[in-house]
Amino acid sequence: MQKLLSIALILGLTFGLFSQTNEEKILEIVKEGVIHHDSREYTKAIQKYTEALAIDKKSTLANYELAITYSEIGEFKNAIKYANKVIKQNKDNLVAAYMVKGNVLDEQGKTNKSIKLFKKAIAETDGHYLLHYNLGINYFKKGKVNLASGEMINAIKLNPLHASSHLYLALAEKRKEEQIKSLLPVYYFLLLEPTSDRATNAYTLLQSNLKGDVSLDAIDDSQVNIVIDDSAENPFTSAELMISMLTASRYMDDMKKLNDDQFFTLTTTGLFELLGNMNLPQQDIWSSFYIPFFDKLQKSKHLETFCQYIIQGNSDAATQWVAFHPDEIEEFFVWLNKK
Repeated sequence: MQKLLSIALILGLTFGLFSQTNEEKILEIVKEGVIHHDSREYTKAIQKYTEALAIDKKSTLANYELAITYSEIGEFKNAIKYANKVIKQNKDNLVAAYMVKGNVLDEQGKTNKSIKLFKKAIAETDGHYLLHYNLGINYFKKGKVNLASGEMINAIKLNPLHASSHLYLALAEKRKEEQIKSLLPVYYFLLLEPTSDRATNAYTLLQSNLKGDVSLDAIDDSQVNIVIDDSAENPFTSAELMISMLTASRYMDDMKKLNDDQFFTLTTTGLFELLGNMNLPQQDIWSSFYIPFFDKLQKSKHLETFCQYIIQGNSDAATQWVAFHPDEIEEFFVWLNKK
C-alpha cells in the first residue's frame, strides 16, 4: 500500500469554515492524534480522532485521519467507512480520502475496483498527480503498460518533481522494450533521487538501457553483436544505434582507458547531443519535456556535474567528486532553478 502518512502535507488539507473555536479544538486534538499515529500508537490516535468527531462528526480532517489509521493497522472495513464519510461530503480532504480508499481496495486484492475508483476521482475532481500516479500503479500491476505510461505522463505534467512517476514511466516503457523512452525518465528520476534506496535499482535500469542489446560474440570475442529496432515507427532508431555503437566501443583499447564514470559521461553527452539535434515535433512528453531539458543541459557547462551528481549513490568516485566540488553543485542547482 502506498504510504500516506504525510498525505496531509502533500495535498494541503483544509479544514472548512465552521465555528472558529470548534475548528481550533479539532485541529489541536487531531494534531495530538497524528503524533500518536506517527509513533505507532494507533489505539491512542484513534481515541483522539474519535474525540475530535465528538465535537463535529462531519469533520473531514478527523474522518480522514481515522481512515488512514485504520488502513495502517489493516482494519480495511473501517478505513473505507471513514474515507466514504469524507467522499460523501465532497468538500475538504476529498482527494486524500480517495487515495486511502483506492489503496485499501488494491490492498484487498480488488485492483479493478481501485482502478474504477481512481478514474471516478479524477473525473469528479480537478485531477491530482497522485490520483493519476496511483491509477498508473494499478494499471502497471495489471500489466496494462500503455495505460500505466499514460497515467504516469499525466502525473508528470501536473507535477514534474514527482520522482516516482518518472521511475514508473521508465519501468513501463522498459516492459514495452522502448529503450530511449525508458532511458530519459530514469535519468530524470536519478536527478531527483540520486541517493535514495530506490536509486540503486534505478541506476541498474539506466545502465541496462544504455547497454542496449550489445554483446560479445560467443565464438569470436573480438566481434561485437548489436541488435536494434529499425522499425519505421521508432523515431529513436538513430539514438539507439549510437548508444549501441558507444557501448560496443567500450571493448576497444582506447575506451578501456576510461573508468566507468568517465565512459558514462561520454555516453550521456553523445546521447543528449544527438537527441537535441533530431528536431522532433513536440508531440509527446519525450519530445516536449525530456529532450528539450537534456538538450539545454548538454549545451550548458553543467553536464559533467549532472552525471556525477545522479550516480553518486552508486559510485564511490562520484560521491567523492560531489563532496569535493560544492561550487559546481551549487552552480548546477542555480541553473536548474532557472529552468
